[in-house]
Amino acid sequence: MTMLNANPHSAQIMPRASILLRPRDANDDRAYPALDSPLAFKEYFEREGFILMRRAVQAPLCEGAKQAFLQEAFLDKQAFFVRHASGTYERHVYTDQGFMKFPIMNLQDISGKKYPQFKRRGLDLLTQVSIKRAMEVLFGEPGRMIHTMYFDGNQTTWAHRDGHYIDSEHAGAMVGVWVAAEDIHPDSGRFFILPRSHRMALPGEDKNPNGPAYKAMMAQFVREGPLDCVAPILEQGDVLLWTSLTIHGSLPSTNPKFSRRSFTAHYVPQSHQFKRQVARHVAPRSIMVNDVAVSLQRDHDSLAGTLKDALRSDFPRLYWMIRRAKETLSFAHSRAAQ
Repeated sequence: MTMLNANPHSAQIMPRASILLRPRDANDDRAYPALDSPLAFKEYFEREGFILMRRAVQAPLCEGAKQAFLQEAFLDKQAFFVRHASGTYERHVYTDQGFMKFPIMNLQDISGKKYPQFKRRGLDLLTQVSIKRAMEVLFGEPGRMIHTMYFDGNQTTWAHRDGHYIDSEHAGAMVGVWVAAEDIHPDSGRFFILPRSHRMALPGEDKNPNGPAYKAMMAQFVREGPLDCVAPILEQGDVLLWTSLTIHGSLPSTNPKFSRRSFTAHYVPQSHQFKRQVARHVAPRSIMVNDVAVSLQRDHDSLAGTLKDALRSDFPRLYWMIRRAKETLSFAHSRAAQ
């Protein structure tokens, strides 16, 4: 049982005094059944709530997608992307070491004109044959990709269940996918997961999943609860899968000079709709990438939606001015109402 010592200065997020590199009593990666043994693969996933596929995506594909981000999107300081932390359109925030702090959400919706290689290569990476096959094994039918993200630096994501934010219409049926676009340094803020947590209900899970009470409850359970915390060392091309009810997050970076470049996605069975923030949602339309249906999240059909997209992507300075003006007017109205 291999462990790492915790950083004593990150008690609110760090799960516990020690973290496992692999599941308890596993001496090597043979603990994870391979995809060419589909029954064992599915059985392990359903029992443990996650599974790791080593070198499931070719390294050149990972490197190409990572370089496309660096060349097209990383230095575009005027651009607006939907961010995981806020859920709104924001410009890049950089860490002191120069990494993009907050991940970009939904590559399928970003401008193909401004970021053609980043968009194409990122979606290609997340729909590779190994991932596509894994979804077919786990779902018993093809999967549909409904959500994507790209991480550069570490925002230190709190412990959570994805199903409290987005899920299949059948709770628990969604599967998360995390692809290491580079070798992830142990000090960079690794992905952690609690095996078998998908089978446990916690008191107070009805709290606002974006609120401090929820985050504190989850942190306490991870830190003091009965389940192990596993944070595997991941190398370029490794793929981690987990259920929408499995508790997971990212560890704090113990050395901020390291990036954690990675692409993530969420899949549901192709026959399912999905829900966001508990409300059922029907995606307006989808695109096909490597014969995988990819749901678009933005309004691409209405005139208002089209104009907003064009303004954000082609005239970001004007978009920023309009947004600031609206915020100023809203603040003035609230003050007047008082």
